Amino acid sequence: MKSSKLGLFAIIFTSVLVTAACSNQSGGEAKGSTAGETVAVEHELGSTEIPETIDKVVTLELGITETVTALGVNPTGVADDDKPERIAASTYEKIEGYTSVGARAQPNLEVIRSLDPDLIIADPSRHEAIYDELSDIAPTIAVEDDTADYNDVIASTETIGKALHKESESEDLIENNSEKATELKENITVGDKTVLQAGYNEGNTFEVPTNSYFLPDFMVEKLGIHYALENAEETSEEMTIEQLLQINPDILILTVSEDEGSPLSKLKEDPLFGKLKAVEADQVYEVPHNDWSRRRSIPAANEVMQAMPEIFNEQTS
Repeated sequence: MKSSKLGLFAIIFTSVLVTAACSNQSGGEAKGSTAGETVAVEHELGSTEIPETIDKVVTLELGITETVTALGVNPTGVADDDKPERIAASTYEKIEGYTSVGARAQPNLEVIRSLDPDLIIADPSRHEAIYDELSDIAPTIAVEDDTADYNDVIASTETIGKALHKESESEDLIENNSEKATELKENITVGDKTVLQAGYNEGNTFEVPTNSYFLPDFMVEKLGIHYALENAEETSEEMTIEQLLQINPDILILTVSEDEGSPLSKLKEDPLFGKLKAVEADQVYEVPHNDWSRRRSIPAANEVMQAMPEIFNEQTS
């Protein structure tokens, strides 16, 4: 009788151990399954499975960096051209201490790999050739930034929001921008005057964004401004002063690089430049090239709008 009880106890004990082991194994599988869950995100170069938990992000364009930061995620690695001053101050103060991954046009893949990112956000026009290499490092999406117009940036913001699991925040960011633009439109007095933005190059030539480029498109789409250079195929054109005279805008916004001083004293030596309507009417405005050209994001548009009332109201006084 005693041995019979011992045998029964042994069977029960063994059964408990087996059940516990199965339970632990089942729990381990469930945890692994949860950790491995992903969300499919459609983007400019395909569809990518994004993990549900994103801790480390690498951003390969300035506008992308601004958008990610505005959505509450501080990138671990940033393509900043090894010039941190190109990052907007409002963004830099949040991400100081990030690791530079080199040039936007040619980021350093080994540095990116060393950061062990959960997500890389690239630009299709700059990074399509290395997309597979980036994808070997981490899940990678590509969104329009380098040659983006305003609607491209809206779409990119939505895609980034989905990839970061911040869709509500991205919707709020877009809506807030639209509200700011509506308010600004009601408080500027450009009328039918034409506006042109241009960046000065050595040799008295200009890199002139077309209405297909981010900020000019924003001015047209959201503010109803008459932009002077239309080109559905190209985002910019190189022009001489003679070509500028053919367009002859009422207001000229001259973007000035942080690496160089104002070109106006040199330009005023050219009698053709003096014939521009904007010059004759004293409607030439110098603005930072970084803010008005390199930055293509909703935060960039919001900050540039703060400078617009002075430009678009003063010309009527």
